[in-house]
Amino acid sequence: MNYWSKYVVVFIAVCAVAACGGDAVRPKTPNVLVNAGQNIEVNEQVTVTVDGIATSTAGGITYAWTATPTLTFEQSDASATVATSFVVIPSVTQVTDYILTLTATDSNGTTGTDHITMRVNPVNVLPIALILAPSIDLYEIDTYPILTTVMLDGSTSNDSDPQNSTASISAYLWQQIAGPDVLTGPTLTEASLSFQTPLLAQPADITIRLQVTDQEGAISSVDKTLRLLSESDTIPELSIGPVQTVFSGELLLLSGQASSIASGAQPFSVLWTSDSLLAPIIGDPNSMKTYSIAPLVLQQTEIIYQLLITDNYGNQRTKMQTMLVEPQTQTTLNDTGVSLNGSNNENLTTYQGEFAGQDAHNGYDRMASSGFSDKAGRGELGFDFTRLNQNGDEVDQDTPDWSCVRDNITGLIWENKTDIADDLHAAEQLFTWYSFVDNGGFAGHFNAGSSACNLASGNCNTQAFVDAANAQGLCGFFDWRLPSHDELLSLVHFGKLQPPLIESEYFPHMGTTAPDAALWYWTYMPNVDGVNESGSQSSWALDFDTGVDNFINKSTQARIKLVRAGR
Repeated sequence: MNYWSKYVVVFIAVCAVAACGGDAVRPKTPNVLVNAGQNIEVNEQVTVTVDGIATSTAGGITYAWTATPTLTFEQSDASATVATSFVVIPSVTQVTDYILTLTATDSNGTTGTDHITMRVNPVNVLPIALILAPSIDLYEIDTYPILTTVMLDGSTSNDSDPQNSTASISAYLWQQIAGPDVLTGPTLTEASLSFQTPLLAQPADITIRLQVTDQEGAISSVDKTLRLLSESDTIPELSIGPVQTVFSGELLLLSGQASSIASGAQPFSVLWTSDSLLAPIIGDPNSMKTYSIAPLVLQQTEIIYQLLITDNYGNQRTKMQTMLVEPQTQTTLNDTGVSLNGSNNENLTTYQGEFAGQDAHNGYDRMASSGFSDKAGRGELGFDFTRLNQNGDEVDQDTPDWSCVRDNITGLIWENKTDIADDLHAAEQLFTWYSFVDNGGFAGHFNAGSSACNLASGNCNTQAFVDAANAQGLCGFFDWRLPSHDELLSLVHFGKLQPPLIESEYFPHMGTTAPDAALWYWTYMPNVDGVNESGSQSSWALDFDTGVDNFINKSTQARIKLVRAGR
């Protein structure tokens, strides 16, 4: 019943009572008459405006809307002096009727109500289908090389009006609608799709469709076009060596490793370059594994090398390798003298990239080979010696007569042996180990009356020889002694192919040995492995025939090379 219909009925009723005449009791007119309007029909999830009207003899009417089931109303007038109100229609899964009630209250507190029916229809919003495709380094978006696993992700597909809080998409279906078949075998009803790109002679496009179904059965789909490359379009893989730190003059390994899933990609052409202003030398710029000679620097310097490879199809790949070059530093330790490069089965003069970081690649020996050594004297590779005469003065490097040798690396001064049979410093003399002090609890063997040395006393032992050299004042010095293990080891030239293993230009006379015999030289250091109740029975010695060190019994007759601290 609308507003005017209601008031027509009231008017007819009043006239009927008046026609009866006489003293008949007239009915009481309601104080508040309410009209909520007509029934309405709306869709879910929209905002609806409702309105109504009311009259009262008392006036001062206020309004309030309510609903069954409950809805939330927002009055357009905060004081509720008008009936206009707004209501947000909720989501529904089926046709739902709401009873809306308008209540009007006048200034006397008298109320009146009226009702309308609001029918809400469900409206299903279509789901949104989405495909996310991975990106592959070095390739454009949605472009994939041969034999590559591609994972397409449809899990971000969604529905804006799901029926419950569970997954808004209830079903997935993957299809291929164009291009070479790639979906043979994989599961097509999961949120993701995995397939491997085929081996193609020519590039091709494929189109993949994802169809999604929401909780209410609505279906949407989306297509994704992917570019599949041919074998000849495959970019090769390239890895490169780590950052290395070397000193000026040493060798840096330049190492790359290339591969390709394309069977026809090999062989790879190689080119190493460097933009450094120091112009470092590169051994073989066209070899995957080669070397560079670290240039001379005064402070730590970074040098960048570029490795460019090109496969058989013309595809290229570039990577950078970094070298940190440190300036040369002073040291008091000799290098080994090794300059050959070991391979699987032989020693070679050429660089062996498969066995990087060898002794021949680093140290003073390498710096000398690179021409970066600044020697005070002369010597093979990293060795640096100066000859001294009987007075301890430097003499010409080519003099045939010298008594001592100064090692300009360690600072030590060494006795030079002679080939004169009856000389105090003859190389063929032999001595047992004997010492008054620092002897490990056992002085050793005095070796009295021996003919193995040229000492007048005939006591051919180390102590007697040290005393004789100091009494003589060899090279003007009186503090000669036996060397330590490390001091004597610093003279060993491990790079020599024939014994004795020492720089023969400066130490030409070391003594002769029988085949398979050792060329032992004593150190002053007793050895704890040879200790018994009487003290240490052995001392350390070095064999200049093989470069081997060992402890030998103090009664053994061995040779001596005296040493003293430098000046």
